[in-house]
This record gives sequence, structure tokens and C-alpha cells, in this order.
Amino acid sequence: MNPTTDELKATLFATDDGGIACDAINALIKRAKKGHHEAKSILAEYVGTGRVPWMRTHACFGLATTIAPTDVDFAEVFERGLSDELTRYWSILGFITIQGRGAYQALTTIAADETLPMEHRAYAVKRLAAFSKRPFDRQLPPDPSKWVASDLRLGELAAWAQAGYPDGEGYPTPKRHPALDQPVSDLEMIVSRLDKKLAKRRREHQDATAPTDWLAIADPKDIEEIKARWALPSLYLDFLTRFSPVHVLLEIRRFDNELELFGAGELIEGQAGYAFNPVVQEPIEDWPTSFLVIATCGGDPFVLDLSRSSGEDAPVLTARHGTGRWGFHDAAGSFAEFLESMVKRMI
Repeated sequence: MNPTTDELKATLFATDDGGIACDAINALIKRAKKGHHEAKSILAEYVGTGRVPWMRTHACFGLATTIAPTDVDFAEVFERGLSDELTRYWSILGFITIQGRGAYQALTTIAADETLPMEHRAYAVKRLAAFSKRPFDRQLPPDPSKWVASDLRLGELAAWAQAGYPDGEGYPTPKRHPALDQPVSDLEMIVSRLDKKLAKRRREHQDATAPTDWLAIADPKDIEEIKARWALPSLYLDFLTRFSPVHVLLEIRRFDNELELFGAGELIEGQAGYAFNPVVQEPIEDWPTSFLVIATCGGDPFVLDLSRSSGEDAPVLTARHGTGRWGFHDAAGSFAEFLESMVKRMI
């Protein structure tokens, strides 16, 4: 039986056990994601007065990632959090989510403060870039914890502040094919359903500098290089050309790991360790030359068997890795069937 919100609150504020506190906070985060205001209020209270210090950080994360710009009654929680070492990082996100442009001055000050942890300063710049659509994070690692002081571009930030914080144009998003919104063929119907599921993830977790979970029109150069290497079934080639996955990782029911679905720009590199040894750039002898790796899941390959291609499609096989030999078996009778089964089983 699920505990009530009041019971979760009582448990959370009574315990000194980090594990118990974490479980309660996670349960509250799930409710907060559904818009439960009382759950957000409890998280906000724990951010300020929680008994387990590192769980205050977790509560701040939960609150910052579930609030909406309209949750203005939590603005003060995040404003106070900007001065707290434990909650500053996630308070940066919560503060700018609610305050928008009103947060620019405070976050610019954090970015320039050399007494603060580098990770906090970098995250302030990262969030400023995202909300203002200014490319302060261009050509930098998506994870701000990997930035160094010179990456902060403080001169640009100062000039931007002096100019009155004008918004920029942002980064271009991958180019989508119109068929994703107006599907007609069977393949288009499948990829349109996949795109709708990916769109939800893009709304929740997207870094404009390193787009993920997109189906995009492939670079023609990638397609030409692929066609020069393999005679692909027409349906799979069409998929890569018009709906090429861009860093797509699928959470699939009954799979222990995420399934990485290769796009046109990743397909050739994706054969490394299976069809050829990337160290010496030579084929691996026991790999069937007709097998094309199109996806992996925790190291287990999913391959198109090009020797059984009908010209339009081909079966998909899979095998466990690390067993000493490849024991391939059919995963789907065709790529279309494989893709549809993955879409149906996505979490």
C-alpha cells in the first residue's frame, strides 16, 4: 500500500537515515512530476530544514526538476538556495525556471565569483545559455563539471550584461522530415509513433549543444558513404535517410540496459569491436560479413542479415556478447518488425 503524502512527510522529517530519507524524497518527486503541489511543498521545506544534509541536495534536485515557471511561490526557496553550498547547484535551475530573465543578474554574478566551486559557476553559465539562447556553452562538454575556468567566457557574459541581457537565436535543432507529422506508409507510421515518444524525452531532458532523441534527415555524405560500403535493404536505407536516429537510447521493457539505435552518422563506427578491430583496423575473422550492426544493448549486437535481404527488408538477429562465441538467433523477421516491437515496448 502506497503511503499518503502526509505519511511520507512524517517519515522524511523524523529520520536521520539517508536511505530512508532518499526513498521518501523519491516518492515525493514522483508525485511532484504529476503536478502534486503538496509534494513540492514538502520537498521545498526539506531543502531548507532537512536533517540529512546531502538529502537536502537531493530534495532540491527533485523540486528544481519538477517545478513549472508558474510555481512562483517556490522562488524564495531557490533564491535562498543560491547562498547554500549544498543546494546552490540545483537552486540555479529552479531559480531561472521561475524567474526567467529576472535571474540573469544573480547567475551572472555566480559565474564570475571565483570563491565558488567551479561546477556551480559552470552550471550557472550553462543555464544562462539555455534560457537566453546565447551560445555561451558552444563547443564545450555537455556536462559542466568537465569545464575549466577559461570555458566560462566571462568577458562575453560581462558584455552581454552591459548590453541589457539580449536574447540570442539559440542552436539549430536537427531537421525533421515532414512525414513524422503526416505519416502515410507503414514505416512512417512506426517512426511517427517513435518520434512522439522521443519528443516527450526531448521536452524533459534536452541539451541544445548536444541534441539527443531525435529522428532527423541524414547528412547526404553519410548516406553516400554507407551506400558505398553496403547494399542495404531499401526500407532500412529509407529509414536512415529520412529518419536517422540522433543519439537515440531506448528504454525497453525486459531489457537490463538501454538500446542504442544507430543513425547514419554512427553506423560505420558502430561496427567497431564486432565486424572489425578498431585498433589495427582489420576485420574480425569470426564475424559474418553479411551482418550489419544496427543497434546495441549493453554490448549485445542487433544485426541486419544482409544475406537474407529481400531487397526491401531483412531479418534482425541478436546474440549475447562475452560468451566466447557468437550464438545468433532471430530477434525479428524484418527491420520494420524489429522497430515496431521496440516502439511498443518502450518505457
